[in-house]
Amino acid sequence: MKKEFYLDYIKPFVVLVVICLAVALLLGAANAVTAPIIEQNALEKANATRNAVLSGAAGFREVSCDTARLGITGAWAETGGKGYVITAAFKGYSGGLVTVTVGMDPDGRILGVSADVSNQTQGIGSKAGQSAYLDKFLGLSGTGAASSVDTITGATWSSTAVKNGINAALAAFPAVKEAAA
Repeated sequence: MKKEFYLDYIKPFVVLVVICLAVALLLGAANAVTAPIIEQNALEKANATRNAVLSGAAGFREVSCDTARLGITGAWAETGGKGYVITAAFKGYSGGLVTVTVGMDPDGRILGVSADVSNQTQGIGSKAGQSAYLDKFLGLSGTGAASSVDTITGATWSSTAVKNGINAALAAFPAVKEAAA
């Protein structure tokens, strides 16, 4: 009876625990190897986006100021005085975040916009990240100026998230400029 109990209950349990521990150790090792690579790739992507919205930038330095309440996730000043880049994130369709990066000249006028809508519905919400829509915001300045641009029919949530991100960047601009000085 003891041998049957061991074979039926204890042995399978021990085998499963050993397998789980081995898999957990392998996953931990894989994470330790890939985490720095993933972080480096994310940094390179963010730098490429900043350079895209503020073309000709020599470099960027991060600006620290209290703008998180506005939905701002980061702010940078261009090292040559060319302008500022502000990033914000807002919920789009199905709760997926839409990350908007806005490049502005020293006076707060929008020079470039990028929107990561990769987690929005392809062909519908993804339209909010296309240049045909984003170019409508170029040249705008002042708090709430993005509200003058219409949302995209059928992609209301995604395009509203883009507009909210741009409005947040415009609202945060004075604080970012002051903190960078």
